[in-house]
Amino acid sequence: MIDIKSSGNKTLNIVLANTNKALREVLKDITPKELALLAKAKDLGSVLESLIKKTPQDATQNRALLTLLKNNPTLKSLGNVTTSLKELAQLLDTKLPKEPLPALEKLQKILTTTLGNNTIITEKALKNRLENSGIFLESKLKNFTAPKIDLQMQLKELAIQLQDSKVPVVKTLLIDIKALLSSELFTTPQQNKAMLTQLSSKVTTILDKLDKQILSHFDKTQYPKDILFTKETKELYTQLQQLNKPEKLLKSTKIQELFSDDFKAVIKKSLEELNSTNHPQKLELIKQLDKLSLQMDYYQLLSHLSNASAIYLPYYFDALEDGNITLKSAKNEKFFCDIELQLKEYGFLRLRLGMFEKNQLNINIECESVELETKMKSNIGQLKGNLLSAGIHPKDIRFIKSSNENAPAYTNEQELQLGFEVKA
Repeated sequence: MIDIKSSGNKTLNIVLANTNKALREVLKDITPKELALLAKAKDLGSVLESLIKKTPQDATQNRALLTLLKNNPTLKSLGNVTTSLKELAQLLDTKLPKEPLPALEKLQKILTTTLGNNTIITEKALKNRLENSGIFLESKLKNFTAPKIDLQMQLKELAIQLQDSKVPVVKTLLIDIKALLSSELFTTPQQNKAMLTQLSSKVTTILDKLDKQILSHFDKTQYPKDILFTKETKELYTQLQQLNKPEKLLKSTKIQELFSDDFKAVIKKSLEELNSTNHPQKLELIKQLDKLSLQMDYYQLLSHLSNASAIYLPYYFDALEDGNITLKSAKNEKFFCDIELQLKEYGFLRLRLGMFEKNQLNINIECESVELETKMKSNIGQLKGNLLSAGIHPKDIRFIKSSNENAPAYTNEQELQLGFEVKA
């Protein structure tokens, strides 16, 4: 199961014409008639202002701007991201100049991973690729929280988790956690190295006690179904352990990690780096990086206008030409995911997934290839078995002939929300 969390914000980017390249392209080619349709008794400034402030916009305006975005000749001629990544990788294979270029080296490393052997895709790797695809960079920056706050929230979550434990020693452990949470190490806003070291030391003591209890053969025999020995408790323990280092609790460390792993941030840094180098492919690289930046801005603007999260598939494998994912959430914990793939041998493949009641799943499948449809139908039993083993109950799996026929609407569009707890 993939679990992507972010805030309930309805934008993924601060949508400004001077920062979002896709929006700039749309506005450059807009006609007076199209502008009048967008404005609807308002000037374009007020339309963009409503986008920037994230206030509810008129649906007609959003649909009009979305149509312009999809039909813009410059954006339509960009091609797909997979091709752009492969072209960039070929350029970077050129021998680098003698001076160190850490941003370009990082970019090359990311591309090697993306374009490498992706026969087996793990849940963790997929989640990481989606989060660091570049589409969510501005959103992550906007919703940045200090590592100490993250640590505090995880400790609170652990305390709530352990309240139902019947293991006697856990009661003492809960007292230690609550005492730490109410201490000045958390209540004071100060963040000097000495205090962070002290905080880390106290958390380490708690984690050592927790680890001893989790591994206790005696307690596990006495309380085999206790909350202490569940997967959720072990995951919280692992998360706290990864965060619990003085240097990890610094804001600067978290920001540096955010920028070092995010594809869009690495592209931006690479462009800055190229301006002061004599790389033999400098001009071609800048052109290719600008193109990728424009493609990412396109997905960000597309996400905003369609009240969804539109993402290019951050993977490459031989059978795939191009791929996109669109995620939507609705009220009552309903979640929707459209996966659109262009396959070299089988053509277009579209899957619509709808999750409800936490683990009930409906799947609609549309195949261009009859041969592929036959192969998929022969493996439905295995698919159901794999879903059930993951705790997901496939209620309905259907093959449809056209995306315009029999495909259920997401839900009432008024109820859709961007910002996720998306499960697929």
